[in-house]
Amino acid sequence: MPLIFSVLYWGGKIGFFLLVWAAFTVGQWEVLCLLYQRPAFPQGVFYWLQGSLVLWGTYGWGRDGFGAAFLLGLFVGLSRWTAAFENHHRFFEYVGKQMIALAYLPLFLPFFLLIRADREGLPWLFFLLAVTYAGDTGAYYTGRAMGRHKLAAHISPQKTVEGSIGGLTANGLIAWGFGRLFLPHYGALPLVLLGLAVGALGQMGDLLESILKRIARVKDSGRLFPGHGGLLDRVDSLILTAPLVYFFLIFFR
Repeated sequence: MPLIFSVLYWGGKIGFFLLVWAAFTVGQWEVLCLLYQRPAFPQGVFYWLQGSLVLWGTYGWGRDGFGAAFLLGLFVGLSRWTAAFENHHRFFEYVGKQMIALAYLPLFLPFFLLIRADREGLPWLFFLLAVTYAGDTGAYYTGRAMGRHKLAAHISPQKTVEGSIGGLTANGLIAWGFGRLFLPHYGALPLVLLGLAVGALGQMGDLLESILKRIARVKDSGRLFPGHGGLLDRVDSLILTAPLVYFFLIFFR
């Protein structure tokens, strides 16, 4: 967290881009390991290049670069599907894994760059981080203290309904407090509602990554942080929330 906040505050747009790109490089490898266990070298390079192209396009040309680069990578992926049809009994499995690799990180991470490029981007990135991690903390301690009813036992047995409610409460409170301090020209109600939506999407992102790990039959996505798992285990709640904050920033303003 000190590294992230330091890069956010002092690193400028290029420093933040390099941080996101490094996170993508590590995270995409973890995604491929979840999908393919032992991904082949050419396959890993292709997915890395596709996601890197999307990030570079977003950094250089904003939304237009994001859309063009993502579609280009998708078209190249479509061309690979014809070769997969030889084994038509596993065609949908092949295509499904490829779509996850093409879209799970490359489709969502560029929104962090789009937020940072906005004239109000810096406080909104801090808002996103503060609200998301407050929800994770609130859900953890509320679940440990009061958790009785399972939220999705077949996906993540440790998560409870009480923990989810505690996390959403923390999301709303931090969104309200952060807005009063750093975004006073926005109304309290819209920010609280945004905080609740960010919390709900964050919990969905957490469950989505849990599904990938359960299918891969692993406990953690990687070993980057000893005792805490991989990069995806730390940012799964953030992945789906960046587009929501970006579109709120654009349309509500």
